[in-house]
Formats: sequence, structure tokens, C-alpha cells
Amino acid sequence: MKLVSHLPKQSPWLYITPLLNAILLLLVYFLFSSGFVVQSGITVEKPRSSSRLTGFDRAHIITIAGGQDAPMYFDGQRMTMEELRASLEERRDGERRILLHADRYATTGRFTEVSSLAMGLGYEVALSTNPSQQPTATK
Repeated sequence: MKLVSHLPKQSPWLYITPLLNAILLLLVYFLFSSGFVVQSGITVEKPRSSSRLTGFDRAHIITIAGGQDAPMYFDGQRMTMEELRASLEERRDGERRILLHADRYATTGRFTEVSSLAMGLGYEVALSTNPSQQPTATK
């Protein structure tokens, strides 16, 4: 004996709405939670420039802090010049570009030494800068 329900059929939206709600909540969570991640490290005040840099989105990053005996970092790891040379030589088959995050107050000698080392090993080197604030025209 087959029992037949006399209740009205429910809309399929009744079952899809909680699924869409959960997806929306996950989307919002992942979009906003990445903005709350604070990367620890050193503060680097980059020089200003009006030029735009393209093609260095997957480059290795060398950070040079300001001051005479300031630390230097390669892809987030603190290094000396000898360790930097060894790391660059062992990564010869990977990405061949380096982006220098040099502080405005970093010594010119240190910047030149690092960039000469990288270029001598066959890397393309670019200096990371902040966009310059151009005055707006008034009418």
C-alpha cells in the first residue's frame, strides 16, 4: 500500500537558501580575514617615484633596512652578504628577478653591493618605491 502525502510541495529555494547563506559567510570570512594578518618584520620607508614596475610579481625580495649596521633579509629570512651570495647561487634555476626593498636611509654602499652581487649572478634587479603624490589640478 502506497501512502500519498496531501501536504503542498515545498519550493526548492527553501533548501538552497541555507546553502547559499553558508557559501556567502565563508566567502566573506576568507575575504576579510586575510586583511587582518599582520606581517611582522622591519619597517622600510621606501623612496618615492612616479614610475610603474611590471613583471616582478613573483620576484625574490631583498629587504635592506636603514642605518649603518642594519639587517638584510632575503625572502623574509635574515642573512649576511655571504649567506645571500650562497642563496642566490643555489636558486639559479628558479626565478631570475629580484625586487629590492631598500629603506630611504639605507647606505648607498650597501644598496650598491647587494644589487651588484645579484646582477653579477645573472639576476634582473629592480628597486621598489612608493608612488609619488602628484598635486591635483584645481579648476
